Amino acid sequence: MRLAAFPSAAATLVPAAIALLAERHPGLTLDLAEAEPPEAAALLRSGAVDVALTFGYPDQAEPEGLTSTPVREDPLFLVGPRDLDLGGASADLARFADARWVTGCERCRRELLALCARAGFTPRIAFASDDYVAVQALVAGGLGVTVLPGLALRAHQHPDVARHPVPGASRRVQVTTYGAPPLPAAVGAVAEVLAEVSAVG
Repeated sequence: MRLAAFPSAAATLVPAAIALLAERHPGLTLDLAEAEPPEAAALLRSGAVDVALTFGYPDQAEPEGLTSTPVREDPLFLVGPRDLDLGGASADLARFADARWVTGCERCRRELLALCARAGFTPRIAFASDDYVAVQALVAGGLGVTVLPGLALRAHQHPDVARHPVPGASRRVQVTTYGAPPLPAAVGAVAEVLAEVSAVG
């Protein structure tokens, strides 16, 4: 079986899924490809992978022809340098309307713009990187603030950044396949394990 997963899921959820698959289905082997959701969709359509862990945001449409089953809500956090006052227990993005911002992948950038628009401002984006480790290094260096999902911070949190939850903001983690159900047995087994570890991991 061939699985595509976005980087923070590959670093956090996928190892537990591989271990559980080995226990329950010892004859099934899993190959992993790291891919952001748009690339994962293309890999599914081409038949290069059989199943994918993807993510989506509330106001962003899913690609046609794919079936996505939500398995986890991944909360979003405002992340700034450790010595920066991020506010109280939760983050008020409007306090950072004049700050420089660091953003991530295209989907994450669109969500950041939407969150900031709801807070009444357009962020001044100074840097962009798909690499959440690099994003945190830029923030730790005092070059801006950012919004990151919990799984990215679970995979790696720079020691010189601090985080506060953004109220009501999250992305959905989902198991995505191509074509209509029912799934082939092996795909269904992988999808079931991915859903299980995502719900508790």
